[in-house]
Amino acid sequence: MSVEFIHVFRKILDSQKYRFGFILLPLLMFLVYLSLGKYAISPSEIPSIFLEDTIEHTIIFNVRLPRAIEAMLFGACMGISGAALQTVLRNPLVSPYILGISSGAAFGAALSIALLGAGYIFLIQPSAILFALIAIAITMSLSKFRGQFLPTSLVLAGIVVSALFSGLLSLIQILVEPEKTQTIVAWIIGRLYTVTWRDVTTSAPLAIVGILGLLIFRWRIFALSMGDEEAKSLGINVGRERMLIILFASIATASVVSVTGIIGWVCLISPHITRFLVGSDPKVLLPASISVGASFMLAADLLSRTVWTFEIPVGIITTLIGAPMFLYLMRRAAHEWG
Repeated sequence: MSVEFIHVFRKILDSQKYRFGFILLPLLMFLVYLSLGKYAISPSEIPSIFLEDTIEHTIIFNVRLPRAIEAMLFGACMGISGAALQTVLRNPLVSPYILGISSGAAFGAALSIALLGAGYIFLIQPSAILFALIAIAITMSLSKFRGQFLPTSLVLAGIVVSALFSGLLSLIQILVEPEKTQTIVAWIIGRLYTVTWRDVTTSAPLAIVGILGLLIFRWRIFALSMGDEEAKSLGINVGRERMLIILFASIATASVVSVTGIIGWVCLISPHITRFLVGSDPKVLLPASISVGASFMLAADLLSRTVWTFEIPVGIITTLIGAPMFLYLMRRAAHEWG
């Protein structure tokens, strides 16, 4: 892809008309997602299917629709959380996974399953959020040096904390009964094929709270992206605002991880794709990251259930797509991060 093409494409996206179409991308992917599968359904037939008691109604309403909504929620949360954390901490490698948020949430959810069983789904999410906050608190405290967060130490601290909670997660699998171990393992690999309406209603409220919180704070994120001194000159309490942004990102991440399990790369690759398309301005980057993250997850999950004769976990698809794409985008955008 030539540099000239990239500049032209970005100018097109700067137009309000085309930016509106860009935001509608998840809705188009949503329609394609509902239509395709082992049992194909024409998009034109979908509205009428909701009014009929047929096998198509069961497939759409009870199987594909909750799964599609959860995929969009997951992608939206990971997209905006990754973009917000990368911007406010001024580090392109930062993500909820790197900082240990996802590992902490996974440990909290697995601990709840081990102690109470998977039937107590209403307790899994609070446990996931609690340990996500504990994980990020440890990461931030370890990375702080002379009152400042150094990009390198932040990444290293996040890797250590993530490894710590991953080890604790493995310990739980060893100590619990075989039945619970199977449930935890199936949950850890990241999957959407078991999602039901109960999962959607459990994760959606806090996911929306996290997303809206980050959108409301996008002006403060813009100020923090210029550096602590510049933000302080604008009257912003840097420490408090940074903690609130991290809190909203942690809530959004934990709310969906507690349902879907660990699905990698979405929180890292979605912000980079978005930044590649619309630039680094947080006022545009954060809303656009919602669209890109949701579309990316819908596309990945669609591939996971249609390309092969059997279904594979969507986390494998996101890794196979995300890793090489991330390397390419990082090479293209290296000059922007300096």
